[in-house]
Amino acid sequence: MKKKINVGGVALFNGILFTSEYRQVTVQKNNNIINSSIINFIDDKSLINKIPVLRGIIGLGNQIGNSSAKFVESSGEKEKTSKLQTIFTYALLIIFCIVIPIVISAFFGNIIIHNIVQVIIVCFEFALYIIAMKYTPELNTLFMYHGAEHKVVNAYENLDIENINLENVKKQSRFHKRCGGNFVVYFVLLMIASLFIPINNLIIKAIVMMFMSILNIGIAYEVVNIFSKLPKPFDILNYPATLIQFATTKEPNDEMLELAIYGVLGSVREKNGITVTAYVKKYIKENLENKISDYDTQDIYSILEYITNLDRNKLILQKDSYLISLRQEIEADRLLNKYYVDKYPLQYITHKQYFYNETYYVDENVLIPRADSEILVEKAIEYINNENIKNMIDLCTGSGALGISIAKNSNVENVELIDISLGALNVAKRNIMANNVAEKVITRYSDLLSERIKYIDSCNNQEEIESLKVDIIVSNPPYIRSNVVPTLQEEVQKEPHLALDGGKSGLDFYIRILNESKKVLKNNGILILEIGYDQLEEIKGLIKENNEFKLLESVKDYGGNDRVVICRFQEK
Repeated sequence: MKKKINVGGVALFNGILFTSEYRQVTVQKNNNIINSSIINFIDDKSLINKIPVLRGIIGLGNQIGNSSAKFVESSGEKEKTSKLQTIFTYALLIIFCIVIPIVISAFFGNIIIHNIVQVIIVCFEFALYIIAMKYTPELNTLFMYHGAEHKVVNAYENLDIENINLENVKKQSRFHKRCGGNFVVYFVLLMIASLFIPINNLIIKAIVMMFMSILNIGIAYEVVNIFSKLPKPFDILNYPATLIQFATTKEPNDEMLELAIYGVLGSVREKNGITVTAYVKKYIKENLENKISDYDTQDIYSILEYITNLDRNKLILQKDSYLISLRQEIEADRLLNKYYVDKYPLQYITHKQYFYNETYYVDENVLIPRADSEILVEKAIEYINNENIKNMIDLCTGSGALGISIAKNSNVENVELIDISLGALNVAKRNIMANNVAEKVITRYSDLLSERIKYIDSCNNQEEIESLKVDIIVSNPPYIRSNVVPTLQEEVQKEPHLALDGGKSGLDFYIRILNESKKVLKNNGILILEIGYDQLEEIKGLIKENNEFKLLESVKDYGGNDRVVICRFQEK
């Protein structure tokens, strides 16, 4: 088995930055949106990275410089910090911590007393540093991300890659023997040891201590490395230094662990991404296997097609070579969880629905067009072409799928898409442009036919009135009974209730449409309605009550259910 590469991390206020020899990956969560950024490294084989002590000094400088901007940014600060500024700040802090003990010790007796005072003050400074961190509320989230970083790195080091999932990561320790906190402890211990260098002149000692602080950085780095590679029985040697992690790490929540998993996997993969095949297998294993029995891999491919903007056939042909980036992987997981866990309609996720040989954009503002509604389209086209109909209204249009499909496949010249929802009309406008029917299809805001009737009622002569009337009206109105709507499938519940709820009896809209269309249809005009599977007899009764209408036919859908009624308006 291929040896695993080393990976380390830096906790941020809103995420984690992971670094391996391949790349630096930052995963952050802002306003419930996961963002990721990647910096790929060039393989550095320079000799300087192999020289003990020196490699630690340079490595720490690089790590501080590379992570500083992200760290400051994650805290909400807008001001940019350069690598040089950050290193200089840390250097000043070390100098400050060295100078204070030496200056204070000057007020005491001989060299031995000087050394004891300096050690006491350094220990006090370090204790104050730990207490301040532990009891600063603003650092609570940072420490939780620190715990998440340790847990996921432990999982990476202890488990096979395919077993790195939320359940297994939660079982890992939040302490890690290569933690930067351990490095700080060893650095402080080395600095305390350095204070016993027998130098009487305190100014010279301060200068020597500053030099020793640089040397101690490299030595502390080597100590951490050596202790991290010792066999498990020798872990006890590392325990004293690990105690600092009780203050600097806290148990993370599941969201933080999921974020950490993305980051660590993104940083240790040899390639900058994961193949489609590997991603599909991973998602099924982690989320669907033994949990959801009726999943369909084609649904997964639909979401991957949407995310990658790659044609489905091309995606499948290249499934073993095309790499999904970390950003796309995170988005795919989010959308697939939305589909499988939250029961969100696939069409709202991919914003795509196929209907009558066309592709329509859909979102939460509109009802998703169903195949059964194609029966209405077919009948409308038949009547339009047979009777040479030129003007049409699609009432309660929603996405505009009915009216646009009819416009594209018939001889109709003018189609008006009407809806009371502005959100739906925006979707319909988008579909008009996408289907290239703007020259014959328009949208209009109206509560059913009320706006058209207002225009007609304001006319002064019959010729003007006739010009505002149309030859055919088609409609798929809301027809589900109000008390049935809450019992619908979970995914149907996500569709707009405005487009589902047909009132107590389910007939409210049919009653209004039959009444209002008398004023809008030309004599001998056609009204085509989609109906519920159990509503035919009730609709027949309504047509009979409106004796200006004559029922021409009723049509069943592909499942054998009553689905469409067609009637003709004849003036009395």
